[in-house]
Amino acid sequence: MASVDKPHVIIIVLDTLRKDYSNGIEDKLVREFGFTGYENAIAPSPWTIPSHASMFTGLYPIYHGVHEGKKRKVPDVRFREDGTYLHEVLASLGYTTYLFTANFFIGPDFGIKGFSEFHDTLKPLIEDRDREELNRVLKKYQPKNGLELVKALMKEKKFVLPFKVLWRILSRYGEGWPKDKGAKVTNELLRELNFKAPSYIFINLMEVHEPYSLFEGFTDAPVVNRLLGEEPELVEKWRKGYPEQVKYLEKRLVEMLGILQEKGILENSITIVTSDHGQLLGEYGGKLGHGVFLHDELLRVPLLIRLPNEEPPEKENGYISLARIKSLILSTIQGKEFSLTSEYAIAESFGTHYPYPNLAKDKKELVQELEKYRLKLYHRDGTAVFNVEDWCFEEINAENEEEFRNIAKKLIVKHLSLFAGKGVAK
Repeated sequence: MASVDKPHVIIIVLDTLRKDYSNGIEDKLVREFGFTGYENAIAPSPWTIPSHASMFTGLYPIYHGVHEGKKRKVPDVRFREDGTYLHEVLASLGYTTYLFTANFFIGPDFGIKGFSEFHDTLKPLIEDRDREELNRVLKKYQPKNGLELVKALMKEKKFVLPFKVLWRILSRYGEGWPKDKGAKVTNELLRELNFKAPSYIFINLMEVHEPYSLFEGFTDAPVVNRLLGEEPELVEKWRKGYPEQVKYLEKRLVEMLGILQEKGILENSITIVTSDHGQLLGEYGGKLGHGVFLHDELLRVPLLIRLPNEEPPEKENGYISLARIKSLILSTIQGKEFSLTSEYAIAESFGTHYPYPNLAKDKKELVQELEKYRLKLYHRDGTAVFNVEDWCFEEINAENEEEFRNIAKKLIVKHLSLFAGKGVAK
């Protein structure tokens, strides 16, 4: 469909899929579609928006600035299209750009407006106006369970809202929710559309993301509790539900690639399948979810690449940041050589990404300790977590700890100095 010098570009993000649960998917894609899998891919952030921004810009979060902070939380963490985002660059090269997303973070409401076509594959359970009302009631009454929430809504004379939410949940269930979170709709759209050449197709699939049961998590209220390990009754449900979702995702992903193959798009495409971050499933004291922390379960992600008419990048000793995806794609289009693997990769966290106005004082103190800029360095000689605000290492894992401490500090100072434009004090 496209000329050889302008291949299609396809990026499929399997949202929330951690590396150690991706073996089945990797085996299928390698065996059936000729992908090459890579072992040491690192997400630049433990949650959606900054990690996607790094893929779009080729920059780490501290450089592109699209990240959380002490005073900046969702919904104020937003993309800032400036002509350098991958879809904008490809559009300038003559590409028609398509966005299929089940994640409301990756769309116009959060600043992604530059695609030629936008397809929302999963409508929210709660419309914005209803969510505002629900959060207001949560803040006022702080219900401990669903029954208390319904009683609080009744007190506020919000008689219709519980039934609206219940109806939406039941309607979705009839469509496969929560197992299917937009993959079916995505595949239907892919079958129907006639893609213009050359095309850039970006797809976000949410099947592996929570919720994992029918009535779980239709508000944002429990997010902090889960990250603090205070939802023990959910741990077993998540540990059971997560791998089941991975199996379902594998089925839909194979179907999706088959559709693209039938349309004649896949053969002449730079195709990348990866994840934006992982998921905690009760590790580290019962913690659940993603964001804030810099654990391997959140940062090590699958990465599969398929290039048209040429060998994929060599597997080298080192790490691959997802921030290198943009350069890989543009270099391949331009026929330039590009080394995908580097000596090290960095992941960054600047605190929680959701606000927490209703926390008790003791719990708020725990969360505020997390509201510091930390980064994790993955290096050939070891790994280290560095607290920039307190200027100290919080974790070092290396055979020669003292020697690696010096290596790590030099690389971290270099990373920060490039941002500051001068040497870092302390």
